[in-house]
Amino acid sequence: MNKQPRPTVRLYVVTACGLISSLIVHQCCAETWSSLPPPPGAAPVNEHNQQYMLGLVINEYDSSKIVQVIFRNGHYILRAADLIQAGIAPSHLNGAEVDVSATPGMQAVYDNDRQRMMLTVPPEWLPGQTLGPRIRNGIRYPGRSTESALLNYDFYTSHTRASGTRLSASNELRLSGDRGQFSSSGVWQQTLTGPAFDQPTGYLRYDTSWADENEQRALSWRAGDLVTNAMDWTSSVRLGGIQLSRDFSIRPDLITYPLPTFAGQAAVPSTIDLFINGYRSSRNQVQPGGWSLTNMPYVNGAGDAVIVTTDAVGRRVTTTLPFYVSSQLLKAGLSDFSLSAGALRQNYGLKSFDYGSLAANGSYRYGLANWLTVETHAEGAESLMLGGAGMQFKPGATGVFNVSLTRSQMSGAQGTQYSWGYQYNNRRFGIGAQQVIRSAEFSNLALYGDRKEDSRFGTSSQYTLSRRSTQYSTSLSLDRYGSLGAAFIDVISNSGERTSLYNMSWSTSLWGNSNLYISATHDRQQDSWSGAVSLVIPFSALGNASISIDRDRQNGYTPRLSVSHAMPSDGGLAWDASLARQSNSSDYRQAGLNWRNNNVELAGGYYGDDRYSTLWSDVMGSLVLMDGHLFSANQVNDAFVLVKTGYSNIRVSYENQLMGTTDDRGYLLVPRVSSWYPAKYEIDTLNLPATTNIANIEQRFSVRRQSGYLLNFPIRPLRAANIILQDSQGDPLPVSSKVLRPDKQTGIVGWDGITWLEGLQTENPLRVVSPDGRRCDITVTIPDVTVQTLNTYGPYICALTAPASGNPP
Repeated sequence: MNKQPRPTVRLYVVTACGLISSLIVHQCCAETWSSLPPPPGAAPVNEHNQQYMLGLVINEYDSSKIVQVIFRNGHYILRAADLIQAGIAPSHLNGAEVDVSATPGMQAVYDNDRQRMMLTVPPEWLPGQTLGPRIRNGIRYPGRSTESALLNYDFYTSHTRASGTRLSASNELRLSGDRGQFSSSGVWQQTLTGPAFDQPTGYLRYDTSWADENEQRALSWRAGDLVTNAMDWTSSVRLGGIQLSRDFSIRPDLITYPLPTFAGQAAVPSTIDLFINGYRSSRNQVQPGGWSLTNMPYVNGAGDAVIVTTDAVGRRVTTTLPFYVSSQLLKAGLSDFSLSAGALRQNYGLKSFDYGSLAANGSYRYGLANWLTVETHAEGAESLMLGGAGMQFKPGATGVFNVSLTRSQMSGAQGTQYSWGYQYNNRRFGIGAQQVIRSAEFSNLALYGDRKEDSRFGTSSQYTLSRRSTQYSTSLSLDRYGSLGAAFIDVISNSGERTSLYNMSWSTSLWGNSNLYISATHDRQQDSWSGAVSLVIPFSALGNASISIDRDRQNGYTPRLSVSHAMPSDGGLAWDASLARQSNSSDYRQAGLNWRNNNVELAGGYYGDDRYSTLWSDVMGSLVLMDGHLFSANQVNDAFVLVKTGYSNIRVSYENQLMGTTDDRGYLLVPRVSSWYPAKYEIDTLNLPATTNIANIEQRFSVRRQSGYLLNFPIRPLRAANIILQDSQGDPLPVSSKVLRPDKQTGIVGWDGITWLEGLQTENPLRVVSPDGRRCDITVTIPDVTVQTLNTYGPYICALTAPASGNPP
């Protein structure tokens, strides 16, 4: 048995062999190595002018730019153009080349590991950033309108024991289109039974006018019967004439009142969180430099904005800023105006055509600053001149003040009106005050017609303005204890009579969704109290019951029990009933019943006591003529949309709320639409046949005021089918073969030779090209029969052949 060598001996042997081999190789190749040139030495380095291409980082923000950096005599030199392009203001750079190592205010560090030039500059050197849209406007959806005619009607009948039976038919006729809206309204009244000597009969016209709008400039004009626009310290009158005014309601995308803007500086990349009244409103990433935050939510009143700035390493800085937002003010530079001229409307609601003296009325408002809005107003007639000026201003976050001064002169008598007010609101507390003081001779267009007529006969008008009007109100939120309100009203008439009232109210939520209301009023002149206590208890999603007790000024008490069931949003049945036990009379009873569907609303009821009672009934609805068809619907108060699909039983939703299904003609009228609001309309395609195709099932747009729009969802018949193609051997054509058709989309052959083709005709010429270049031509005939399902036709034989030489497929 052989003995194994020890490990030490084996190591010596291997080492010796290696040395001997090295000596042999060195001896054999020494002559060859000696003939090679020596290794190259290091190139000389110019330490005074080294050039690098480095990434540029400014205040820890990676600009993603690679710039040339020259290292010269221990200094770093960069081109000014590169620094300007990275955002540094040119005013802080001197010359075409900038020594970033020696420029005051600038620090430079060379990051050798990541090949970057790290610069630190003051934040004010960097460009400002606007967080949120620069223009605080939303997406604009221009108002649409389609030529249409509409008639709103309301037939009301009533029967009382004393006056018999009366019938009235109110109506409003509208014609609308791209050229504006024409409207005329009135009522026809007739006594059917009972005495008629003291009751008006016949037709009475209310208003007739034509109106149009310019959305781009937010202007509206009206010709015919109109109501003049008014400010807090002016009065409205009815005219028959023309009116031109700024109308911001037609541009809901515009924010007319000033919203606060918050600004600051970030030395390094940071995150800005904005909290409004304890709720986070937005989060924005900012780069080094100044920033301004404009994406403020649309709030009103006082509040606190908390801005939390968090840098890249997690350091936080919290700043709390109070603010006050008022929709009564105008943005700086924004104007609002209204101009009206015509004849004063007299005896409105009593006579159809009664116009008096010519008159003019105008108002103008302008935002001088975000905290100051100035106002002016003027009125004029044959013997009346009136002019006034006012302002609304917001000193900081303390609320909004308003003051005005108005002078009038009528038939030589001059009068003056002073007014001032204050308003403040926050989440928990609100206060308001308004006072108006007038001299006895003050007059305006609201009194002009009466005073002018009375001056001819030396009498005084029964219609006057108050000499003094004072209103103070406050509200307080008590959280889970409800809310508290108080008000003081003091009015002195032109004859010296005074009305002074104190009012207090308190409301709170109890168990479930029940609510308790308590109110009390004190009349200082009569030294009497009145009040009410009411408890509302819901018993379903739409139904509730209430128990209340009222106390009048004569110390009489009226307990009342009421129950009601509200109308469902998609129509149905609604009812209400109440019973009141009157201390100074017999019991008062009331009951009503309403029913509504998509075409009409019916109502009827009873009210009264044992001596006087009334039975009534009402039929309300509208008739719409559009797209050559007549439709019936509920009353249209503003705008409407007629949805057209061409297919029946298609579900239509308005703002995600089901409005109904299309009729047999494929139409559905949506009567309750808010004008100028960009609403979403959607159809459900589940009931469509499989052989139809629709490009869009949802549309968003707005409708012009007092107008209608025809919304078309084009649904096209989809004549499509699966076609089975085989070669001359009966085998399926190769997968991925192309099916070419003139002016049609190319089809692809799938497994088992099946291809899907759309837009088929009775005769369909096809050319099939296989992946290896072979091709064939075939004409597929489809039966000219309307079907509701997708069919499969074939197989069709298409013999593939190689293309002729020089004739590509």
